[in-house]
Amino acid sequence: MTLECRMLSYDEDSEILIGEIVDISIDDSVLAEDGKVDITKLSPISYDPVRALYMKLGNVAGHAFRDGKALSE
Repeated sequence: MTLECRMLSYDEDSEILIGEIVDISIDDSVLAEDGKVDITKLSPISYDPVRALYMKLGNVAGHAFRDGKALSE
């Protein structure tokens, strides 16, 4: 999966970069039979700036909306 971004602004003092996603492309090999992204096939990573590590994502932590609603009741 590739996100093509356009830089909107960059502050050299704070090193904050603001961008806009202008295109998304994805290889068919990471799609499920229904045409949606299969997160286990994609095997995305995220950067942990505190520990300077790349972390693999993918385990289910809960179900959107349903689990949150149960907590608010």
